[in-house]
Amino acid sequence: MTAWRFVVALVGMSAVLGSSPSAPAAQEMTEQYVPIGQSPGLSGKHTVIGKLQSVNAQEQTCAIADPTGQLNVKVTERTKIWLDRSKLQQPNVEGTFADLRPGAMVEVKPAEHPRGVGSGPAEWIKVEVSAP
Repeated sequence: MTAWRFVVALVGMSAVLGSSPSAPAAQEMTEQYVPIGQSPGLSGKHTVIGKLQSVNAQEQTCAIADPTGQLNVKVTERTKIWLDRSKLQQPNVEGTFADLRPGAMVEVKPAEHPRGVGSGPAEWIKVEVSAP
């Protein structure tokens, strides 16, 4: 291959690769379809999986208990809520704050550090749906 063809091929590949979404962006676009605990590189490392202990509708906060303690998160207008219906063999769908009920199994990805003081915002919350 001549040097010129190599440069043209390299520039063409760069344009194709540069126009596709990056790995984090691609995962963000498909995250809603991934069942609780199965997010590659996130679940258990950057997320908290546990039981929803309490929900405060007035303050738009909730508390999640996991084996290492309790995480308090704030639900903002940017927080995505998804209903994980994989146990029902149905596709996951978007949820709302009203779907956050004490006792439900959830996976939460804090927008910041997972064990911060107070009520940090949640980037997303997945709620397990196991019965219709």
